[in-house]
Amino acid sequence: MNEVSASAHSDTDIPVVERASATEELLPPLTRSSLSFLCDSGGISPTAWSKALDFCGFRPDGSAWLAYWRQVSILGGVLFFLAGLICFIAWNWGDMRPFQRMGLVGLVVAGGGIGAVIRGLDTRLGQALLLTCGVAMGPMLAVFGQTYQTGAELWELFRVWTVLLVLLAIAGKQAGLWFASWLSGNVFVALWLGRSLSSPFDAFSQFFVLPEWLLVIACAVALWEWAARRAGQKESRAWLRSRWLPRLLFFDLIVRTTSYLIITIFDAYYVADGLVLWLPHQFVVLFAVIIACLSCWWYRKKEPDLFMLASLLGAGTVILIAVLAKSELFFDAGVVTAFLLWGLLIAGITAGLAKILLHLQRSMAVEQKSEAATGFSNSSGFTVFGRARPDVSWQALWKNLQAHGAVQAEDSLPRLEEPISPWYIRLLLSLGGWLTALLFVCFLGFLLFATLGIDSYEWLSILVVSVPILFVGRMLVAGNQIFSRHFGFALSITGSVGIAISLFLTFDKPMLACFALAVLLVGISIFMRAAAYTFLAAASICGCVAIGISFLLYEGLGDGLSAHLVSIAVNLSTLWWILVGLGLAYFCMREGKWRGSSRGPIADAWFFGAYAGMLLFQIAALGLPYGLNHFLSIPVIGAAGIGLGAAVGTACVAFFLTRKRSWQVRAAVMIGMVIFIVLSRYQPGATLAVFGLVLARQLGNAVMQGFVLAYLLAYMIFYYYNLAVPFSMKSAYLTITGVLLLLLALILQIWKTKMSKQEASHA
Repeated sequence: MNEVSASAHSDTDIPVVERASATEELLPPLTRSSLSFLCDSGGISPTAWSKALDFCGFRPDGSAWLAYWRQVSILGGVLFFLAGLICFIAWNWGDMRPFQRMGLVGLVVAGGGIGAVIRGLDTRLGQALLLTCGVAMGPMLAVFGQTYQTGAELWELFRVWTVLLVLLAIAGKQAGLWFASWLSGNVFVALWLGRSLSSPFDAFSQFFVLPEWLLVIACAVALWEWAARRAGQKESRAWLRSRWLPRLLFFDLIVRTTSYLIITIFDAYYVADGLVLWLPHQFVVLFAVIIACLSCWWYRKKEPDLFMLASLLGAGTVILIAVLAKSELFFDAGVVTAFLLWGLLIAGITAGLAKILLHLQRSMAVEQKSEAATGFSNSSGFTVFGRARPDVSWQALWKNLQAHGAVQAEDSLPRLEEPISPWYIRLLLSLGGWLTALLFVCFLGFLLFATLGIDSYEWLSILVVSVPILFVGRMLVAGNQIFSRHFGFALSITGSVGIAISLFLTFDKPMLACFALAVLLVGISIFMRAAAYTFLAAASICGCVAIGISFLLYEGLGDGLSAHLVSIAVNLSTLWWILVGLGLAYFCMREGKWRGSSRGPIADAWFFGAYAGMLLFQIAALGLPYGLNHFLSIPVIGAAGIGLGAAVGTACVAFFLTRKRSWQVRAAVMIGMVIFIVLSRYQPGATLAVFGLVLARQLGNAVMQGFVLAYLLAYMIFYYYNLAVPFSMKSAYLTITGVLLLLLALILQIWKTKMSKQEASHA
């Protein structure tokens, strides 16, 4: 979710920036994150950085904010309205006439199609309406089949739905409809192949490791790449240059193939007993080799795409580790030695992977014109705020800065010696560091308690061992070698985990251990001066304080003070999350204070880590209480007030952004914020998601937005599924919410149009 969680280069040293001519420049794509990185590394001043944001359009104005929330409202309104309509028909099935059922769903299908034609298939609203029309066709087919008892099976419904979606995708020329067609087609084929099985879940499990479908996915990726290459620079086919869909398909192919090979390595009999059509299961091994070779050639030479290569190398690394594990490498050396050697091996493999990826990124720097810190596409029309305007280049930006005196006229474009690694590379490499740390923790545990037989003063023994490991990790993280950086990162996590264990063994009360660990993590983060470690520490600190507050309640339940302690715990928890929300809002609005120095990446890590901590704790509070004992349900208390904290943070950002606007705008925004704060009591998870969208939009972070939107969708499904009201009320709530969001989108559109006319009249 962040862009600092796992760096492929050193987190302590900012890459050196040199001056070079325009022909020698080695600059990343012009994005907001690359400008911030350039500023932190000394390439441009904070003043020039601020002017560059305005020139490139990275700093949203009032019109951009209205357009953004209009898109979010349209998307949410359509989803809520469709869900409410389906639930309404399902609840009133027996009381509705066939014509009424078909009429309701048909109205959505017809309205979406007609509205798309009226608005234009090339407009964002038209594309959204056409996608709504396609998605609503599925429920319409289901209602038709149940109403008139056609006898059609479920796979037949998805077959017809897939055909209709494909036809709409051909007419609409948008990647979203092709993705919907792909999903529907997957379900159709899985159900058709498993029509003789007792459960659809059995069908999907068999379908996941089907060799024929691997070939189908590969052909789909190849066809898309062929069509995109033929499209060239034609404006009418710009949607084919979207990268998110081929990346998703390729990632699906890589995950399926890798899973198949791993299952084959560890349990060949399970694969042999699977569904067999025409191709033998041995085909997958040859298929994987061919796909790997062709993909390396195509995405390195013909269509440079670092995401594809990183996915391929990551999959190859996982398969290599699986082969080594199957061969029982180091297993005969004893448990303790095996954990140590495996930790060193994983650290070495991760360092080697980092070296290969950095080499690829450097060699592809000139070719990677579309690379940015996001998996979304320019042509998607929804997450474009992480990129510059199409007519802006580094040369145009530099000339503008020179014209405004932000840089000297004789200064040439800066050049970074180290490229900025995209988020997926950082995440991929961080997984290796976390796995290495886990192995080292197991090694220490077995060494201290199994081999050395320590049975007294365990906390002291763990602490004595963990502190030197932490210091060694700090020294290695600051090194210049790739292996030392990742090895040091793993050692730093290992030492921190050891210190945390020793604290919980020292204190009789877990509450005190949580608070002490939070304080220690602050100090260790300052000492480490590493962005990746700081991100993890920030997320952990948020959780430690909240869990400590939760233990305040849990420990007092047996003393008969539960009512008093509940009040204290809830108030403290609310206060804590308000402070976190205010801190995030302050960073978002005062980002310029940290730009232009080595503190910039560290400050970014604190920011993203703190929000990740809020998000993870909210998820834990929702999921842990189900099916677990009372002790593990304490995050529910710790999450009290998290919605209010997010709402207060959102209100502060809104107040800051509108402080120079007219009183009418400020009054409208503040009234909306008051309503938002009141609603946060009933929808804390949704409030937290909206807060994340505000922060992501202001900072131009498309990766953060993607994670927040995924969380919001999952949260709303969870919320309505567990809502303790009759099904009829759920359908009403969903429908009303959808209508309100669509009305909000209309209001925002009218407001945006009015603002545009006012700006035109003053021009």
